Amino acid sequence: MAVELSATTVAVRLWVPRGAAGDLPGGARDVLEGVRVVERVESLAVEDFRPTATDIRVELRAEVALAGDADASDLENGFGVVEATLE
Repeated sequence: MAVELSATTVAVRLWVPRGAAGDLPGGARDVLEGVRVVERVESLAVEDFRPTATDIRVELRAEVALAGDADASDLENGFGVVEATLE
């Protein structure tokens, strides 16, 4: 029997590498999906961004399914994630 994970709203600031394939939301989704505790990204909305020399800082809100009892600090341990808040 499969366990259905419920979605959680998160506010996240992360870094998207310049030159990443696709558009900015797609690059942000790739970074978020690469975090070990993220099982699934259901939706994502970019709220702000700031380009730098090597990457783009992105602030977004997303609906994600997290593994187990993961919290914001577990998200922040993911590569490219600067700050995360569960809402």
